[in-house]
Amino acid sequence: MDWQEVLEVGRADARRHRSEAVAERVNAMHCADEAHAAGDSDATILWLMRAMQQRLAASSSDAASVVSDRIADHAEHVLSGPA
Repeated sequence: MDWQEVLEVGRADARRHRSEAVAERVNAMHCADEAHAAGDSDATILWLMRAMQQRLAASSSDAASVVSDRIADHAEHVLSGPA
């Protein structure tokens, strides 16, 4: 196994997941704003559900970034050799 590649890919994946989480949170805020501006209750509910979906996606991206960092941490440990 190429542990250096595992380390680099893990860190890159973690950065990507963190960026996705930020974008999903921004989108959730936009959806919440749309819900407040909606003209009827059906549209309000739709926008609020979309906001909730984006918040959940952000949480998932946060969790994925943590796992990617842990993978990279392990690769870094393997590369550093025995303590």
